[in-house]
Amino acid sequence: MPSAKIIRNLPRMKEILSVGAKFGFAEVLRGTKLSDFLGKFTSIKEVENTPAPVRFRLALEELGPTFMKLGQVLSMRPDLIPPEWSAELANLQDGCPAVPWEEISKAIDAEYEGGLEATFSSVEETPIGDGSMAQVHRAVAKDGQKLVIKVLRPNIEKIVHADVQVLEAIATLLKGHGVNLGCNPMDVVETFSDAIENELDLRHEADNTRMLSTLTADDKISFPKVFSEFSTKRILAIEEIHGVELTKWKEAGYTQEQRDTIVENGARAVVKQTLEMGFFHADPHPGNIFVLEEGKLCFIDCGMTGRVEETTRKDLAMLLYGVSTKNLDQVTQAFLKLGDVSPDEVDEKAVQKDLLDFIERFTSGPMGDVDMGSMLMAFMDGLRKHHISCPGDLILMIKALITIEGVGKKLSPAFNLIEYAKPAIEELVKTQMGFKAIAERSKASALLWAQLAERLPEDASRLLDRIRKNRLRMNIDVDALDHMTEAMDRSSRNISWALIISALIVGSSIMVLANRTEQMDFRSWLGLMGYIFAGTLGVWRIIHHLRTGK
Repeated sequence: MPSAKIIRNLPRMKEILSVGAKFGFAEVLRGTKLSDFLGKFTSIKEVENTPAPVRFRLALEELGPTFMKLGQVLSMRPDLIPPEWSAELANLQDGCPAVPWEEISKAIDAEYEGGLEATFSSVEETPIGDGSMAQVHRAVAKDGQKLVIKVLRPNIEKIVHADVQVLEAIATLLKGHGVNLGCNPMDVVETFSDAIENELDLRHEADNTRMLSTLTADDKISFPKVFSEFSTKRILAIEEIHGVELTKWKEAGYTQEQRDTIVENGARAVVKQTLEMGFFHADPHPGNIFVLEEGKLCFIDCGMTGRVEETTRKDLAMLLYGVSTKNLDQVTQAFLKLGDVSPDEVDEKAVQKDLLDFIERFTSGPMGDVDMGSMLMAFMDGLRKHHISCPGDLILMIKALITIEGVGKKLSPAFNLIEYAKPAIEELVKTQMGFKAIAERSKASALLWAQLAERLPEDASRLLDRIRKNRLRMNIDVDALDHMTEAMDRSSRNISWALIISALIVGSSIMVLANRTEQMDFRSWLGLMGYIFAGTLGVWRIIHHLRTGK
């Protein structure tokens, strides 16, 4: 119950709300129970003319590790919050004050049976990296193996869980009072809660790193080696990567040819992970990529990954392909499938109008000139506009593609991700539109129709019984009448085609049967041509229906 959570974490609640008020968000709380018992809020004058997204980022930075991680998660989800907010949160600084060595050494000591000294020859006291959830130290194993260990901050689990409870309580109250935030606060908290649980168990990152290495590593791409014998829930032990962090590419003095190689390797890696494998590093920003010898890349920090099923990847490919071919029906169908909604659940005419503008925007020139990142951002804007939710992992995949395209353009201005993605997109389209795929969908449709036919007598009997007993109820949604009319029109067209094809078959049969001799005469040939024409029409209608849904 929200009130119990508030009472249990009241000091932290007051701190969070006072920081929110300090950065100019007190107005959001007016009229809710929060303002009733937490008194007056005052904001600092320095932020009065600062844009709201910037103020929000500053507030998160001041609130500490949990909220910094919240900002990082939200920066990856422009479907949950307005795009300008997620863009600002991408600038969130990850650094936190380092935890004193005395505390870190105790945390390490507690993770191993023999303690720190029995496990490592040495561990550097000064961290080489510190984040909101953990910090990283160099270490040397007893066998002389050099490695780095990522150690969760002491008591971070307790801090995070308490903060999540507070966030859940705040989100519930804000939603209950109908406060307009431009997003659903409950969805935001739920998404964050799911993401943070993985961050608090470093075994997930270990598994992700090993799996990405197994699936996508080659002579151009690598991932750190995981030392399982030193890795636990609270400690991740990996090899230290000796290379140039991609954020420092200017200082490294790479030639344009070297930069082009780096961009090509990075683009092919992300395309392979996202569109081909369906399991991918969700945050391929320059700080998570190291450049090794001859342009080989090493991806680190695999804590945040995504997994997208093949059917979803095919739908995204069909969307992009439909745009390139200016096929509005195909784009609409893919758009609705990606959003997991039926035409009856949205204003299909409004969706198609926006999608037509979407197509015209990105087909003014050759496909190779299309900015894939802009296209995908426009797609997500369309989802938000029509209040269509999308699978979180699909959004992460799109964000990964957008991120790597942005990285590529910084190093090589002429870079265009669509050129690297085109073979994968074409392969996915081929598997979706080929005869094998059509045959499989036809088989599935036939099975469904068989099941419907099997249940038809029972369902009809039940319906007639209800009519006879005057128990039939009908709920009519006036707003859905347009959709109903469109559905009836489609059904009428399908029935008309069925009648035409049936008439051709019947007429052809009469012509063939009219010939009582063993020789083929004019009537037999005419009947045979009728069969062929009817069969061709039937196959064309099946393919058209499978491709367009009409």
